[in-house]
Amino acid sequence: MLRWIVLLLASLPLLAQAGGGLDSLDGFLKEMKTLQGEFVQIQYNADRRETQRASGTLELSRPGRFRWVYSEPYHQELVADGESLWIYDQDLDQATEKPLRQALGQAPIMLLMENRPLDEEFILTELGRDLGMDWVMLAPRGEAADFREVRFAFREGMLARMQLTDAFNQITVVEFASMRLNPQLPDERFRFTPPPGVDVVRAMK
Repeated sequence: MLRWIVLLLASLPLLAQAGGGLDSLDGFLKEMKTLQGEFVQIQYNADRRETQRASGTLELSRPGRFRWVYSEPYHQELVADGESLWIYDQDLDQATEKPLRQALGQAPIMLLMENRPLDEEFILTELGRDLGMDWVMLAPRGEAADFREVRFAFREGMLARMQLTDAFNQITVVEFASMRLNPQLPDERFRFTPPPGVDVVRAMK
């Protein structure tokens, strides 16, 4: 599930028949170059029972770079430099390096971090306003995707929530807080050096 949540972001083309959610998504992603904030991630099974809750921080920089850090209830770091993805698990004392495209495949973050017209690969649906947020849904047009839909919610133009439903009807909700649009983020934030003594595994390229 981690590869779906390392969620997010790039530019979108102008969207036809845009409403509140579509306008918010379009405007936000066109303006966003970097992003920084905090998150709470909640997973539910197909019976809608909560199965896991985690929290941490995120930093993103287009194109293709992010740092997604889980701090509770465990420590795990996912760091992408545009070409490779590092996954560092502190409890296992292990760091794994994989080619970014191979690691994330068609995950939403890869689709959103590239300048591809999303309406060619997704059905975009305006969902209106709920819980004080403007919602939009993206559903894959093809049958090969590992997820059924992803929903984005915006509050006053800022990304506030993401909800993903996978192929097994499990739902992952990510609630964002303290979000900053286009802060200065040094390149070093998106480089990962394994700590001394950590077991390093490198996937075949």
